[in-house]
Amino acid sequence: MNTRQLLSVGIDIGTTTTQVIFSRLELVNRAAVSQVPRYEFIKRDISWQSPVFFTPVDKQGGLKEAELKTLILAQYQAAGIAPESVDSGAIIITGESAKTRNARPAVMALSQSLGDFVVASAGPHLESVIAGHGAGAQSLSEQRMCRVLNIDIGGGTSNYALFDAGKVSGTACLNVGGRLLETDGQGRVVHAHQPGQRIVDEVFGAGTDARALTVAQLGQVARRMAALIVEVIAGTLTPLAQSLMQTGLLPADITPEVITLSGGVGECYRHQPADPFCFSDIGPLLATALHEHPRLREMNVQFPAQTVRATVIGTGAHTLSLSGSTIWLEDVQLPLRNLPVAIPQDDADLVNAWRQALLQLDLDPQTDAYVLALPATLPVRYAALLTVIDALTTFVARYPNPHPLLVVPNRIWVKRWACYCAHSYRNFRWRSSMRWSCGRETISTLVRLFLADRLCR
Repeated sequence: MNTRQLLSVGIDIGTTTTQVIFSRLELVNRAAVSQVPRYEFIKRDISWQSPVFFTPVDKQGGLKEAELKTLILAQYQAAGIAPESVDSGAIIITGESAKTRNARPAVMALSQSLGDFVVASAGPHLESVIAGHGAGAQSLSEQRMCRVLNIDIGGGTSNYALFDAGKVSGTACLNVGGRLLETDGQGRVVHAHQPGQRIVDEVFGAGTDARALTVAQLGQVARRMAALIVEVIAGTLTPLAQSLMQTGLLPADITPEVITLSGGVGECYRHQPADPFCFSDIGPLLATALHEHPRLREMNVQFPAQTVRATVIGTGAHTLSLSGSTIWLEDVQLPLRNLPVAIPQDDADLVNAWRQALLQLDLDPQTDAYVLALPATLPVRYAALLTVIDALTTFVARYPNPHPLLVVPNRIWVKRWACYCAHSYRNFRWRSSMRWSCGRETISTLVRLFLADRLCR
């Protein structure tokens, strides 16, 4: 069997913690000897994972770039891996960290010094999906053919990803997390983030000084946070929950059969610390409140495969897939990097499926740069080719965008497709194709891709 291995690294810079993992990804060529190579991933094994570190931030809330780089390089050394030996990598910055003033420049500089990395400042939808994959909720849903809701509860947000038979059917994000109130080792609040202060004000009245709260009162705040998290599951939100939503709601007509909790608070839910302030926040108190919540106790809550490492594992081991092997190339500057890939879940209505996929990536169809993937189920037939071209024509007419239109299939479509279109659709100005691999539902170093100018200019 013709197999190959890749070494991949995933780095998650979150609100509270930063983590690094290295994964061995095994590919196999499924094509016959006489055919164009068609590689698929058959194994994704984590070969090394770092301890969980606190994300280094300054007093103004910005990332400490030098300290962050030193921390991550130390993990390469501890794993015995040289940066130049890494084949692919992804850095994702999530939660409140993604909102800091220097988040994007910091991770871009980091990626350039560590290798050929994909970089994403993850919005709430993307973070939810990545965490759901990393926690194992997607695999559980696919294996059991059931609906699984993963809630990744971190320091600043709770990210919901609903999987139905392995496919994403909804995502949501609530601005509630365990580090919205930071404490000292004795449980005295030293800093209240704005969403945390809003919850304090609702529980104890407007203008309450969070720094004056007792341990018992912090328990009350944690119970209100737990209730807010459960409200999103049920779809019946109080005004406070509505004001803390970072996205729309989960689909109202789909009830999860299994619920999993990941993230730092999910880890505390699974293994409750003896010291409730061991992390200098109220995360353990929130986990206890979730255990005690009467409605959650009635639900089928199961422990996921991963908790605190869900996002970094999703980043390092579940964000890479491969496109087809044929190309079309005419006069374009390559490579193009760090472009999100919108993967449609339905091939019956591609235009709306692409739009929904873009929304899950927190992207605007008319302003952001992105890649449209073709469904894996699409047959390599002339009729399907015409269907795709009609869908692309409709899409670019409905969502005009100043960026080039990028399309990537996972089959050997591109050459025959581009040749046909160049002859029959001359208002497409065919520009390019690209080379190597593309991210799944996330970010890509774009591969074997074909590129056309927008129709509607």
